Amino acid sequence: MATWVSKEGVWYPAKERVALRNLSNETRTVDGKEVQPDEDYIYEGPYRQACFELWEQKVDTLGTDFRTDPDFIENIRKRGFDSVDKFLEFIGYDPKKADDEFKKKATKVTTHAVEKNVKENKLAGGGVDMSGNQETRYGGFGRAPEN
Repeated sequence: MATWVSKEGVWYPAKERVALRNLSNETRTVDGKEVQPDEDYIYEGPYRQACFELWEQKVDTLGTDFRTDPDFIENIRKRGFDSVDKFLEFIGYDPKKADDEFKKKATKVTTHAVEKNVKENKLAGGGVDMSGNQETRYGGFGRAPEN
């Protein structure tokens, strides 16, 4: 699933950093370095899945600026405001703060790191022994005891 960053209703691809392999039969140039066939390299740039979705839809971004959204404008008028700017002033919207927040989110890089294995939970998953032999089986792997 693609990762996006939104700025005032317009969605842009987030950044990602991932290890890839040159699966083609020709040498490629990535960030000024030549990558031979079947050689690993690091890709850092716009999220590839997001770029593919934009390419499929033949657009540069997704969404619309909230200031031009007809539903938003209609809602503002129903509340008695003459313009979007008056409404934004009323709610205390700060465009500089919103821009700083967008820049902060846009610089975050998704790394696709592999999660570490954790120890299994010791929950009674195989049943509880009520006979008094203390043969309670816990969840996880393993064979049943032979009788």
